[in-house]
Amino acid sequence: MAQIEQNELDSLEQKLYGKSKPTTDSIILLGTRILSLSNSDEQKARILGKMAITYFEKNDLNRSTELFFEAKNMAEKSGNHELIVKIYGSLAHQYVHLKLKDKASYYLNKAIEEIEELPVGDKKDFLKGLSYLELGNLEYDNKNYLLAKENYKQSLKEFQNISTRDEKMNYHYRRSFYNIGNSFVYLNEPDSAKWYLENALQIQNDNVDLNFFIKNAMARVYKQKGLHQQAIDSLEIMLQDEAFTDIRLKSEMYQELSQNYKKLENNEQYYNYNEKFIKLRDSLQLSGLSAIDSAINTEQKEYILALSESDRTNKNLIIASLTFLILLTLTILYLANKKKKERLIFEDIIGNLNYKLHPLVEDEKKITIKGGGNNIPNPVEQDLLFKLEKFEKSGRFTNPKLTIATLAVQLKTNTSYLSEIINNHKEKNFNAYINELRIKYICEKIYTHPEYLNYKISYLAEESGFASHSSFSTVFKTVTGLSPSTFLRETNKTSSNTTKTELTS
Repeated sequence: MAQIEQNELDSLEQKLYGKSKPTTDSIILLGTRILSLSNSDEQKARILGKMAITYFEKNDLNRSTELFFEAKNMAEKSGNHELIVKIYGSLAHQYVHLKLKDKASYYLNKAIEEIEELPVGDKKDFLKGLSYLELGNLEYDNKNYLLAKENYKQSLKEFQNISTRDEKMNYHYRRSFYNIGNSFVYLNEPDSAKWYLENALQIQNDNVDLNFFIKNAMARVYKQKGLHQQAIDSLEIMLQDEAFTDIRLKSEMYQELSQNYKKLENNEQYYNYNEKFIKLRDSLQLSGLSAIDSAINTEQKEYILALSESDRTNKNLIIASLTFLILLTLTILYLANKKKKERLIFEDIIGNLNYKLHPLVEDEKKITIKGGGNNIPNPVEQDLLFKLEKFEKSGRFTNPKLTIATLAVQLKTNTSYLSEIINNHKEKNFNAYINELRIKYICEKIYTHPEYLNYKISYLAEESGFASHSSFSTVFKTVTGLSPSTFLRETNKTSSNTTKTELTS
């Protein structure tokens, strides 16, 4: 087959960036054809990068990551500093998305090194702006919103230095406004957030997806200002838009809708959207694990290639690296699976706090007398059960000096009757009964009072009536299936975007 002329390949490549945006399938087909015919490392790197972004938009993170690594190899081979910067930046963005922030930081720093090799001008300002955007993203993902905002402001400054902004540059210029506004949202400064988000909406750009992100952030501003119905209306209009396809953003919107409906005390819609949020979030977590595995596997392939092409004296080092990567993969998967299980347990505790955390709540509804082997007169038993109900609601079980003898005195009965009642109706001994009441009490306190998230575990133990940190931790794990620190961590995640209302007892 005769070699195709380079100008024909360039013409084919231009179709990928034309005004009439090709479909994702067209980009993949056309990109594959160009790759099979081109002899230019620079062109191959550009095409591979474009295809990687396309797969990213299709939510195929496995293929997207593989193509970015191929693009990196071609860009480095070409020696084109500008192209290398773009691919490093794309890889950093990919790792941000995969929550592998150390890897993201590594490639972002490599990109910044390459930028310094470029001549002064719009391109350099543009690429520096992109780098600061990604630095902001790293801090944002680490919840360092103040530092993220400063990086986003620096990116905005770099973009403002550009003398002429094309559509692509304009998109990132607009994105800087959005990111600054979104940082102010998380800093709970709605007025400042609103100013930047409104500026972002005023900037003309053909990217429809960014509109949805900006409007989603604006809905959070409405929520912070107490305009819950306005937030709901804005979010539901976006969900009905046929152009809206981003499932990760949809997950956030479901969560926001559930929180706003909760504020309006519309429990039906609150449970409806909360269920949608949990279902979609779990699906995204599974796809995320697969993508992380793909990213690490791709790097393993690079190490294997290096082994075959480099000096054999490096063999031991590369094998050690491969072993480390395999162990890292297994560790990531183990920790991710562990955290997922812990989250499911936590959600089960919160979703059924009055029913599943402690079986005695079900027993509260059963004030019937159990027959067989009972030496207590029926009227006495009924009266004692009634008193126990009042005791469970009083919080007096947090007294660390409480014993079965002192409780019997309080309830005006004897220890024999009290022990028999607890064993028969609560189906546990006195100590287990009191301990579970205390754990239920402290779980409710932690979940409904944000200030408890800042308390030390020793204080929580004392607050709930335990004599020591160790006994509290042991009983907490036995009753809930989670350690106190894990329960605090998961509650903090849930509380980060909303103020909790008290659970009904």
